[in-house]
Amino acid sequence: MAEPLEAIGPDFVGRAKELGAIGAFLDRAAAGAAGALVVYGDAGVGKTALVQRACNSGGSEAWIFAGACLPLASMTVPFLALRSAFRGAPRIDGVAHPSLRTSGGAPHDVPVMIDRWLEELCLIRPVVLVIDDLQWADQSTLDVLMYLIAGPADRRLAVVATMRRGEVGEGHPLQRWLADIRRLPRILWIMLGPLDRLDTESQLTNLLGTPPHRSLVHEIFTHTAGNAYLNDLLVAGLQPDTRHLPAQLPSDLKAAILRSWRGLTPATRELTQIMAVGGRPIRAQDLAAVAPDAAMPGGVLAMLREAADTGTVDVSPAGTYWFHHPLIAEALEQGLSTDERQRWHAAFAAHYEHQLAGELTPDFESMVAVADHHHHAGHTDDAYRWALRAAASAGAVGGVTEMLRLLRRAVELRGSLPAADENRQDLWSRLRIAAEKTGSHEEELEAVEALLAGIDVATGPLDASELLVRRTHLLFSTGRAFMATKDMREAVRLAATEPTSWQYALALAELAHAGLWHKDPDAQSHADHALAVARAAGNPRALSYALSANAMAAVFAGRTGEALDFATEALAAAVQARDYWAFVHAALWQGNAQETWTSELYANLLRAGRQKLAELGAPHGYIAKLAADEAGSYLAIGRWRECQQALRIALGSDPGTMGDVGARLTAARLASWQGRHPEAQAHLARAEELYAQKSEFLNLDFDAIRAEVYVAAGNPEVAYDAAMTGATSAGTPPTMCEWLVPLAARALADRIQLARDAGKPTAVLMALVDRLVQRFPAAIPDFSGRTEVYERQITAFNLLYAAEVGRARLSAGNGLEWGRAADACQTASLLWEAAYACWRAAESLLLRGHTQRGPAAAYLRLGVALAGDLQAGPIQALLIELAGRARIPITEPVGGTPQAARQELPGLTTREREILAYVIAGRTYGEIARGLVISEKTVSSHISNLLRKTGAANRLDLSRLATRRPADS
Repeated sequence: MAEPLEAIGPDFVGRAKELGAIGAFLDRAAAGAAGALVVYGDAGVGKTALVQRACNSGGSEAWIFAGACLPLASMTVPFLALRSAFRGAPRIDGVAHPSLRTSGGAPHDVPVMIDRWLEELCLIRPVVLVIDDLQWADQSTLDVLMYLIAGPADRRLAVVATMRRGEVGEGHPLQRWLADIRRLPRILWIMLGPLDRLDTESQLTNLLGTPPHRSLVHEIFTHTAGNAYLNDLLVAGLQPDTRHLPAQLPSDLKAAILRSWRGLTPATRELTQIMAVGGRPIRAQDLAAVAPDAAMPGGVLAMLREAADTGTVDVSPAGTYWFHHPLIAEALEQGLSTDERQRWHAAFAAHYEHQLAGELTPDFESMVAVADHHHHAGHTDDAYRWALRAAASAGAVGGVTEMLRLLRRAVELRGSLPAADENRQDLWSRLRIAAEKTGSHEEELEAVEALLAGIDVATGPLDASELLVRRTHLLFSTGRAFMATKDMREAVRLAATEPTSWQYALALAELAHAGLWHKDPDAQSHADHALAVARAAGNPRALSYALSANAMAAVFAGRTGEALDFATEALAAAVQARDYWAFVHAALWQGNAQETWTSELYANLLRAGRQKLAELGAPHGYIAKLAADEAGSYLAIGRWRECQQALRIALGSDPGTMGDVGARLTAARLASWQGRHPEAQAHLARAEELYAQKSEFLNLDFDAIRAEVYVAAGNPEVAYDAAMTGATSAGTPPTMCEWLVPLAARALADRIQLARDAGKPTAVLMALVDRLVQRFPAAIPDFSGRTEVYERQITAFNLLYAAEVGRARLSAGNGLEWGRAADACQTASLLWEAAYACWRAAESLLLRGHTQRGPAAAYLRLGVALAGDLQAGPIQALLIELAGRARIPITEPVGGTPQAARQELPGLTTREREILAYVIAGRTYGEIARGLVISEKTVSSHISNLLRKTGAANRLDLSRLATRRPADS
C-alpha cells in the first residue's frame, strides 16, 4: 500500500482523464520504467490535489516522498523541498541515508548521493518523489532533479513535479531547466485546465453540503472560470440556500488573486486599475489615449509588459492586453471609489465613441463598450441611446445574448426617459424575440406578460391569442403551471375571429394538448380541427404543434403507427419553423409512438433528437431538457453510465428550469440506488424548490422518485405518502405511475416489519395493505401504447407488487413470488428492481429452511452480479451480508464453469443444457450471453423454452427441478 500524502479536501471532483494518465504513469514506474511527470497550470487550478489523489489511490506498494518549494524572498535554502520530502524517509539497514545538512553547507556530490540512495530503495519498493511548486525551486534542488530524471531507465522511480504556468515568464531561472529536461526521454507533461461547469457544481455541492442553486453556480462559474481554489474562496461563508453572490468579493479571495499584482510598481498598479475599468482586452495605444497622465516615462507599453511578466495580464496574438483571470479585473475595479470608477467609465466612453464616429461600419464590440461605459458613468440618455444601437448591431451579427442584455437595460432605462421615441410595447416585443432566441425563459415570460398587459385585445386578438399560448409554454417551462386549459380556451376564443389564421390553428392545437392531459373528451376533435387549419394556413410553426397534438391523441388511443407518422412530420415542421419548444414536444411524442420511455430505443431516440438540436444551434435549455429525459430513460434500464454522460451534457451549461428539474430528479434516483442518500434527498429538494407545483406536473415523476428516495433512506412513512399522492392524483397517470403502487406496498411492508421487530401491533398497517389492494388490484398502467417491452415491464411491476404484499402478509410462498418478480424484472430490463428482488427472494427462501439453499444461492449470486454492475452499493451489501450469515459462497468467478444439473431433465437440447447450467449458477442474461457468445435475446428465448419444456414457473423453479436429488423426485 502506498504511503498516503496529506489528505486532500472534500472538494476534489472530476479529473478522471488526468487521474487515469497519472495512474498509468505511476504503474509504469512501479513496473521498472522510470520517468518524470510535470503537471502545470494556473495557480489554484488543483494541481497539488490532483497529484495527491493519484498517489493516494494508486495500487502499488510505493514509498511516496513529497516536499514543497517555497517563495522565499530574502534567502535561499538549498535542497529545501528535498529536505522536506526526505524527512520521514525510512532508515534501512545497510542503506546510507543522504545527508542534507542545514548548516555548514552540503557535500558537493549531493545529486550522486541522493541518486545512489534512491537506487537502493527502488530495489526494495517503488519510489515516488513529488515536488510541489517547482517555480520556486532553488538551483540545488533543480540540479538533483535533473540528475535523477536523466538517470537509469530501468529502475522503479517516478519523479512528479507541479508548476504554476503564470509565474515562469521570460528570464525566470526555471526556463533554462525546463528547456533542458524537454530534451530528455521519458518526460510526461500534463496541462491542467479549470473545472467545467458540472465539476464546478459538484465541488460547490461538496463545499455547501447540498446542491447549489442554478443561479449561484452560474455566477460562480462566470467569476472563477472553473478555478477550484477560487471556487473555494468565493463560496466561503455562504449559506447552502444562497442564490446570488454578494456584491463585494471576499477579502481572502482578493488577497489571493492580487498577490502578483501587488508586486508591480505603483505606476503599473494604477494603470492596470484603469485598464480593469475598461472591461475588455485593449491595445496599449488605446489605454494611453484614455489615461495619458498615468503613463510613466517608459510608456504604457513598458508597464503592460511588466504586468505580463508577472502573469497578471496576458498579451494576445492581436496585441491586446487583458488580465490572466477575470476576477483580477473585478477586484481591481472594486478597489476604486465610485467617483473614480465613473470618471474612468466616462473617459472610456468618450474614447470609443470618438473612434466610432468616423467608421462607416461601426465595430459591434466597440458599440457595446460605449453603451456599457455610458451606463456605468451614469449617463442615462447616452446609455439608453447606445444600448438600442448596440442591440441592433448585436442582432445583425448574431450576438443574441448581448442583444438580450442591452434590450433589458433599455427597457429599464425607458421608464426614466418619458421623452424617448420608442414605444414600450415595441421594446418588450424586441426583448421577447431576443429572449426566445437565447432560450431565456424567465426573461421571455416577463416580456410576454408585459405585452399581454399592454395589448389592446379588440384590435389585436390574434397577437393576444399567440401570446397566451406562448405564456402557457413558458409557465410550463419555468415550473409555474402545467398546461392549463383555461388560457387555451381563451386563446381559441380570441383567434376564432379569424378561423383560417395560423394563430387559430396554434391555439386549437395547444387546447388539444392540454385537454389530452386532463382527459377532455373534445381533445381529439380540437386536434383534428387544428391540423386542418394549419395545413391550409401553411405555417410550419402551427403545423408542428397541430401534428404533435394529433400524435399525442393517437398514442393515447393506441394508434401508434399513425402517431409515429404525425410526430415525424411534426419534427420536420419544427425544424423548418426553428421552433425548439415544438421540436422537443415532437421528439418526445415520436419516442412515445415507438416504445415505452423505459427502453433503450426511446433513450437512443432522445439522444438523436438532442444531437439534432445541437446541430441546429438551439439554446442549451432545450438540449438540456432532452438530455435530462435521455438520462432518465437510460437510468431506468440500468444503463447508469450512459445516464451520467447525458446528465453531464444537460448540466454542462445553464440547463434552464426544465432541464435542471429533470436532471436533478434523475440524479436523485441514481444517488438513491447507489447509496448516496443525503445527495439524493438534496437533489430532490432542489427540484421541488425549482417547480412551484409537483404532483400536478404529470410529465414529471416527483411522487415516484420521492417515494423511491425516502424508502431507500429508511423513511417508509414519507415514502408511502408520496406514492399514494401520485397514485390518487386526478387526470392522466403521471410518469413512473407503474412504480407508485409497488412502492406504496414496499413502504407498508417496511413499516410492518419495523413494527414486528419492535413488538408493536400491526393491525392498522395491515388494514392499509388491504385497502391498498382493494383500491389498486394491480399496478397503474401508463396511457401509452402497449408494446412488447412495456407488457414485460408492467408484468414485472405487478409481480413486485404481489411480492411486497406477500412480504407484508408473511405469505407462505413469498420466496417464490420474489423469484418470479426477480426473473420478470431482469427480463424487462428493470435491473435495479431485479437486484432488489433477488435480495428479497434469497432472504425469504432462506427463512423457509435448508431445502431452499440452492435456489437462494442462485438468487444471491445473480443479485450480487447485478448490484455490482449497477454499483448499487446498499443492495450489494445486503446480499453479501445475507450470504455471509447463511454461509453461502457467492464468489464464483463469472468466467468459471457453471454448476452442472444434478438431475438430467428430459427433452433438452445441448444448448439448453448449457444455458441451464448457467441458470443454476445464478448468472445474469448478460453473463450467459458473454459466456456462450450469443445475444441476450437468444438467451431469453432459450430460457422461455426451458420453462415451457420443464413446466417450471420461473428460473427459481427451474433451478430447483434441475438440482434436486433423485430421492426428492
